[in-house]
Amino acid sequence: MFDGGPIGGRTPLLPDDTRPEDGGRDKRHERSRRAERDRRDAALRRLAEALLIAAASPALPGVAHLRAGRVRLGSALIGAQAVLLTAAAICAGHGRSLFLELSVRPGWLLALTAGSTVLAALWAGLIVHSYAVLAPDGLPPLWRLAGGTTVSVLCLLVIVPPLTAAHYGHLQRGLVTSLFTDDRDAAGAGGGAAAPRAADDPWARIPRLNVLLIGGDADVGRPGIRTDSMTLASIDTGTGNTVLLSLPRNLQHVPVWSGSERVPYPSEALLNAVYLDGKRRPGVLAGDGHVRDPGAELLKRTVAHILGRPVPYYAMVDMRSFRQIVDAVGGVRVCVADAVPVPRQQVPSGVLEPGCRTLSGREALWYGRSRTGSSDFDRMGRQKCLMWALAHQAGPLTVLRSFERLTRVFKDSVSTDLPRRLLPPLVELAAKVRNAEITSLQFVPPLISTGRPDYAEIRRMAARAVRDSASGSHKTAGLHILSNSCT
Repeated sequence: MFDGGPIGGRTPLLPDDTRPEDGGRDKRHERSRRAERDRRDAALRRLAEALLIAAASPALPGVAHLRAGRVRLGSALIGAQAVLLTAAAICAGHGRSLFLELSVRPGWLLALTAGSTVLAALWAGLIVHSYAVLAPDGLPPLWRLAGGTTVSVLCLLVIVPPLTAAHYGHLQRGLVTSLFTDDRDAAGAGGGAAAPRAADDPWARIPRLNVLLIGGDADVGRPGIRTDSMTLASIDTGTGNTVLLSLPRNLQHVPVWSGSERVPYPSEALLNAVYLDGKRRPGVLAGDGHVRDPGAELLKRTVAHILGRPVPYYAMVDMRSFRQIVDAVGGVRVCVADAVPVPRQQVPSGVLEPGCRTLSGREALWYGRSRTGSSDFDRMGRQKCLMWALAHQAGPLTVLRSFERLTRVFKDSVSTDLPRRLLPPLVELAAKVRNAEITSLQFVPPLISTGRPDYAEIRRMAARAVRDSASGSHKTAGLHILSNSCT
């Protein structure tokens, strides 16, 4: 009889998941998964290492190639870096003078622009190549994409500084070449001073530098230029001490000077119309030399004749650009002594209240222009305070932040006949002036009569003021320290 057992007395088959050999298969599968995971983790570690070394390659060139076993190339890159660092250390010893020289030399600025662009390309190429020699094989597509994206971001980050330097170099070169003359005989007949030559003391043969600062009233809706602000800055090139000699716009009986003789000029005509007269009649200028602006040249020679001081150079800025310059540097802080009425269509309040505050470009413009309730002579004083405040508040960082905007303003609205070859020593001199004493003398009543001025006395007062500025004395009547009267 059958007892329900399997036919033939055979042993029943076990289910598939209970076969003994399946346990070994699972172990092999687990080992395979573990090995794959280890390979993936190792690849990711090598990827992270490749990205980290690639990121550091601009500062440590050659490290990636040494790590990859490319000793010759890595050593060459390290050697090149050592040479560049040595050159940089040598230049650092002359850092300030080298920077100033570079900033005003068109050829050097072109080299800076080109060199910075090449450096950006080399850094980006170095990052890419450093990553390529270290990137592990067999990465999943997603990780390859992540590595390539990270390298692209690193390249973008590393090229920003050199490309920024290239951009600033291009802007500065455009400013220097468009604003400053390249004529080596640019000094006018108003009293030329030979530009200083490269030497230990570039100003050894030029004890004083005189520059006529002109403020023109050309603006939107105001055709032509009337020079409402005329100030001779006489700078002691040894100490930086500066005296500002200011002539009023409404000076009459003006001895307009051609450079060799007096030019016929109506006695009732004002000093501020000399510029326009020179523009209309360039033939009155003595000499055959070419000048950039005959109006400014005639005014230079006339001011030189009035003050008895040589005036080789001028710099002129109009009202529109003055407003833009103030806005570009974030305003100018001045202390308003008395309320200054201004047009409501210009400043909504219609008045600048007494007190110390930061003025916008429009407010600063009308602070310097307003004559309502005051006079030409009062606004001359305010204009000097604005000049002094701007010079002291526009530090290097402020100028750098506004560099592009300021460059555009200067190119469009500032004119000068200062030669390019004078710029390096002039920038050094400006640093002295910033920390030196600035005094001011305004030829206004009661010192002089603008209707019938005593020009001989004006020349004597100007000579005394220059001597006082050089010696640090303040004995000349009307001479005052600008910082004391503007704070």
